[in-house]
Amino acid sequence: MSLHYHKSRVQTRVILLAVLLAGCAGGPVTTITGVPPEAHEQLNSVLWVRTAPEYEAVCREIFAQATLSLEEALADRTRTASLEQSADYEDLPPAVILDVDETALDNSAFEARLIVEGKEYNKPMWNAWIAEEEATAVPGAQNFIRHALERGVEVFFVTNRDHDTEEHTVRNLRNHFGPTITGDRVLTRKEQADWTSDKTSRRAHVAATHRVLLLVGDDLNDFVYSGDIAPQARRENALQYSEYWGTRWIIVPNPMYGTWEQALYGFDRGLERSEKINLKRGALDPSE
Repeated sequence: MSLHYHKSRVQTRVILLAVLLAGCAGGPVTTITGVPPEAHEQLNSVLWVRTAPEYEAVCREIFAQATLSLEEALADRTRTASLEQSADYEDLPPAVILDVDETALDNSAFEARLIVEGKEYNKPMWNAWIAEEEATAVPGAQNFIRHALERGVEVFFVTNRDHDTEEHTVRNLRNHFGPTITGDRVLTRKEQADWTSDKTSRRAHVAATHRVLLLVGDDLNDFVYSGDIAPQARRENALQYSEYWGTRWIIVPNPMYGTWEQALYGFDRGLERSEKINLKRGALDPSE
């Protein structure tokens, strides 16, 4: 059993114990914000990531596939995974591009904290978590990155963490993936004027100097920018590149959050939490 899995089980027991102790005080079990822990919209997804051996197994399987795909791409100099790379790349040095959160680093402890405190994501809490540098490695990511580096493949991280968190991010990555991870290999949002949440310009930045063998991420926008479009349009956008998935594009499961979730409430981040939940419930269709 991995240390990550053992630690997750211990932390989950602490969460459940806290809920049970709160119930012993009498009345309904609630947090200080009045949100019943059992009603938190992320409870099952966070528990799956933190406790299920199935999550660890599927991540290891995915990164094993990524390793095989990397070898295939190394052998075929005409191959690129970047839509931003169209010509004169065959002789460039090879590279892979990974997202950071829920791709290389596992932040499920932060998500568990939100559940215990009855809160939803907010930027100050997120940046405080990044500063702790306590995110663990996603299962399988260390073996994949180690293999890529041993094969002479540069590893770039393209993340939508803000640039002012880069120092903490680099240290957290180095703790798990080694000293070759440096700031010039971690491309953060707002690091340059045109580096917005759309990662296209940063993929193009890497593609200008390296042949991109693989893209690895947990969100559609890690591969092709989809903007603030509706769920059906997102699905159609993904299907346009069906031949890329599992070969040039490797996706890591993230049931906790992402643009897939934001699309369900129209990317209106200013909505009250209850409104977001109602819109997400409205997206359920048991007949399909």
